Amino acid sequence: QAATYYDYPIRQAIRAFKHHEDMTKLPLLIHILRQLPRPQGCHRDNSVIVAMPTTNQRLVKRGFDPVSILAAQLSKHWQIPLWNGVERIDNTVSQQGLTRAERLSNLNNAFVLTETPPVKRLLLFDDVATTGASLQALGRALYKPATNTASASSLPINRHHLSAYALAHGSQYR
Repeated sequence: QAATYYDYPIRQAIRAFKHHEDMTKLPLLIHILRQLPRPQGCHRDNSVIVAMPTTNQRLVKRGFDPVSILAAQLSKHWQIPLWNGVERIDNTVSQQGLTRAERLSNLNNAFVLTETPPVKRLLLFDDVATTGASLQALGRALYKPATNTASASSLPINRHHLSAYALAHGSQYR
């Protein structure tokens, strides 16, 4: 589910915030984000928000993580905690400008689970979902057992309920 479409003027506001650290766009983006209804039955005791992880390279290049900033605002709005038990591997390229097929193959094994999710309901969040490839890849990683937890091998696979949310989705004209 997305709050709006990735079209003018929202596209320009997201790009200015994401690529130029233009914090004057943040109030508008938070207002849009608050249009997402809290998922039914989800609350702080049974759900967590999983922000789309960024690569270390992108974090160094940008100097900040725009998705984490937006996810923190969503967490505050929904009163559902953030959970950071997934990492993005640095060997992927940006999804921007890639075809759907390239996006899907670019993200094979792009995420690794570093700890076991504390609850069953995982609310995945990204700023822009064009094809949904990033959210799908993140979801696949969450279905795998954690790599560095002692109890990972004893956990049942597919025990989580996943939902995906984005600030903006594709384009209404495509």
